[in-house]
Amino acid sequence: MSESEDGTDIFEITDFTTASEFERFVAQLEEVIHEWKLTTNSRYSYTKDLDINTAKWQELTDEITFANFPFGITFYCIKGEDSQSTSENMNTPTLQISSELSSSKEGLWAPALKELHHNKQEFPSKVHCLCRWYGLASFVVIYPKSYSISDESRINMLVSAITVASQTTSCVVPLFVQSLEPSRKFYTGCLWSPNSTTSFQMVHLNRVPEKFKNLCGLLDVFKQKLNMQRDIQTKAVVSVRLTCVLQDLERNVWSWPHEQAGFLEDGAKSTVLSLTGANCLPFGTYEDSIENLCLYAMWLNMSEDVLSDNSANSDLEPLSAPIWTTQVTMSKEVQGLLTQCLLKFANLCDSKESFGQAVGTKDEKNDNELADALEKLTDPHTQYNLPSLSRVSRVVSNTRSRLSSHPQTDSPIPLDLLNKILLHVFPDASGEQGEVDEILSEETEGLKEVFKFYKTAPVHSPLYNLAVACCLVNHSYGGLKAVAHLWHEFVLEMRYRLDNSILLPGLEKGLPNLSQGILYQKLQMLNCCIETKISRDQNVSTLHESSTDNTTDKPETSAEGEGVISHEIESVECTEADEAADEDDNEEFFDCEADSIEDNSPAPTASSDGAIALQPQGRLCLLGEQKLMNSDEFIYVPLTQEPSPMTEDMLEEHADMLTRLGTSSSGSSLRARLQSASLVSDMESFKAANPGCVLEDFVRWYSPRDFIEESVIEKDTGNTVEKGCLSKRMLVPGNMWQEAWSNAKPIPAKRQKRLFNDTKEAEKVLHLLANLTPAQVALHLLPMACQSAIGQIKKQGEDLVPSLAPSIKTLISQLERVTRNSSQSAGAYIDCIHSMHSAELVISRAKSLFLKFGCDEVSEDSEDVREFVLSLLTQEEVKVVGGARGPIGKALRNLFQKHMQSGHQNPYSSSKDKSDMGSAVFPKPVAKEYILRTVAPRPTPYSQQLPQYMRCVMNGYEYRLCGAFSEDSTFV
Repeated sequence: MSESEDGTDIFEITDFTTASEFERFVAQLEEVIHEWKLTTNSRYSYTKDLDINTAKWQELTDEITFANFPFGITFYCIKGEDSQSTSENMNTPTLQISSELSSSKEGLWAPALKELHHNKQEFPSKVHCLCRWYGLASFVVIYPKSYSISDESRINMLVSAITVASQTTSCVVPLFVQSLEPSRKFYTGCLWSPNSTTSFQMVHLNRVPEKFKNLCGLLDVFKQKLNMQRDIQTKAVVSVRLTCVLQDLERNVWSWPHEQAGFLEDGAKSTVLSLTGANCLPFGTYEDSIENLCLYAMWLNMSEDVLSDNSANSDLEPLSAPIWTTQVTMSKEVQGLLTQCLLKFANLCDSKESFGQAVGTKDEKNDNELADALEKLTDPHTQYNLPSLSRVSRVVSNTRSRLSSHPQTDSPIPLDLLNKILLHVFPDASGEQGEVDEILSEETEGLKEVFKFYKTAPVHSPLYNLAVACCLVNHSYGGLKAVAHLWHEFVLEMRYRLDNSILLPGLEKGLPNLSQGILYQKLQMLNCCIETKISRDQNVSTLHESSTDNTTDKPETSAEGEGVISHEIESVECTEADEAADEDDNEEFFDCEADSIEDNSPAPTASSDGAIALQPQGRLCLLGEQKLMNSDEFIYVPLTQEPSPMTEDMLEEHADMLTRLGTSSSGSSLRARLQSASLVSDMESFKAANPGCVLEDFVRWYSPRDFIEESVIEKDTGNTVEKGCLSKRMLVPGNMWQEAWSNAKPIPAKRQKRLFNDTKEAEKVLHLLANLTPAQVALHLLPMACQSAIGQIKKQGEDLVPSLAPSIKTLISQLERVTRNSSQSAGAYIDCIHSMHSAELVISRAKSLFLKFGCDEVSEDSEDVREFVLSLLTQEEVKVVGGARGPIGKALRNLFQKHMQSGHQNPYSSSKDKSDMGSAVFPKPVAKEYILRTVAPRPTPYSQQLPQYMRCVMNGYEYRLCGAFSEDSTFV
């Protein structure tokens, strides 16, 4: 007491009840337990039929501190089937399924005790270690976040804290504390219930004690812990699992399918494959994709009197186990032959070299000659005929001979092998095209529908085959140098076919298909040029033969009475010379191909008054019964020129050029001229075939919708006649059609300037192919290589592994999107290749397992074994139907026996009698697990009977005992 200035008394009270760090820690723990609703009022209940292996787990995590040391706290629980979605229960795990109790005494047990006593899955596979060791479906773990606890007093303090928190909050979920190093997985815990307490204890050793490595020794430890000697009627229920493992499977040739594909030489690199097999990329893995195979032999819920397992003798033989399960461990770091081949080819997209540097055959003199020849070829003021290509051909021939003159040892690809590859890319060269088409037709038909939206190239087209061949030679014959060699030969083959008028095989006929890749379109353009050249050569040859025949039949014919054909030839040559002299826009035009239909129309003649009478030329057929507007002559359909084929890049360039002309009058006029070139050509042909025609006649043939017909009654006669006129858009002043018609001259198609300059376009294509860099070639061919890889995955995996079908469908869609992307990049294809790797591994694993289990052998049980193998690929652990006596068990015994005969592992026999050869089929178990459980009173014989549990896990590197011992807390 003290006195203030005004004389009043002031009382000071000091609080000496400050909370300790232990109490604060317990308070935090209790707060988290209440927040997660883990008390007796929670909706947590036990389910006897819960499948731990397939159940979905959820976790809740929080953080608490003890004397400024951070601890993490995590709640693990299996999701309930009827979890509510309300905001109140969003973060509260619940387990809502309950079951009938087997006896009245179990009604007082906590849910965790029921899980210890009734565990349907004795040996779960992929779950939390505490769930695997104790069979718990819900528990809380407290663990240090930044350090490990190894001091015994600190461990006991934490155990005391969770015990106090569990009792205070009536928590029905076991609480565990993790101690020692995290890698040791050492846990100590407790569980409180209204009438009992359960202590979870653990022993972890680095070696197996000799006395306690069998069932007999473990039963002694278990009974001593429970003081069961006084109650001999209580028996323990035992479950045992032995683990036998097949290791070093990759050393056995019989257990791993080695697959190679591609163009291979005789000798060191195997043999040349057949035609159909040569078009495949290598598939499989460099080593066995199955790391090991585990066989689990189990005895579940056996009385301790039934099993005998001691140091002298043991009944625990794998062949006598009533239950078998199998698990395979997949190799994760296995490289696939297919994906490695594709990735190595994709890496060429980053190359900075040119093909000349890669092949090492650059000759400046010949390159200059070739450049001069091309300059002469494309000079607009130089008149030339087809024989003017001789200089180019000579230079190309020199290039070919320069490469072929090298010794075979200097070539990246051996010449014999190179010829086989080129025969595969161009099968028509061998004269067996029909046989090749028949062999590949079935395979191609199946893949057409799959790849119909791909912007690549058709299956088994030359470009498709070339892409696969480039991948193979890049993988096995020197990388970039081999690809450069093959591409160089491919370009030379293109030149050879153009010079000799040989069409490329396997390409779609007609105009370039814009839905395919740009390189495929260029090859189609080259084929169009070759077709035009062949047609022109044939027609010119026909004209000359006809002219020769006419001269022979009429040797005295004068120049004035020459036949029509000789006159046509002269007119073609004159027109060609005039075009070369009058052309001012730096473009070359050549004579159109001669008519395939013989035109016997007379040449232009002079009338009696001196006027020139135009004679019809270039007629194809009658246009129905329609007549000209100004005469009674029938309208004839003229022979016209085909429009110029264009590839995708040419269309884009043309559209860009039209856009750049602008909106000025001169630009619009030039744009109209460029767009109406084909229209003017058709008008000239129509005028030549129909002398005296007008624009209305042309429109009736060319655009019937723009000619409107009406029925009109004549005033003089009263008859109804059909009269017509042009549509409104045709009558607009300055209409392009009217202007083009007025400028068009009556010139038949055979005398017109060519719309399609096949020689120039062919040289453009060859120039493009010859000047591509290795990176550009790889980027153009990579889509077809990936397409071939997916076709291979689909072919091999669809029937072999049906569960892989959704993944294959996803792969097909992924590559389709990449091929249709406007901006092509190697990175997008590399992502697809990585996705293919997973599918390749699954197929390789399936093939390996099928070979190991002998699925290729036809037998009554082969289908059961096949389904079992497919289950191994998708499930963590698969039960063997029938155990050791079933068909699958027989296949497993044969597999283990073959492996033991190879001498990689020592045989196992638990019996002292070495003559027992039944056990020698299996190797020594690498792990043993024992589960002992019973119901016994503790701590006194008169206490309530509660579940008692102990598990032993022993293998080559650890020995672990996990015990859960319950005591009656009602009467102590």
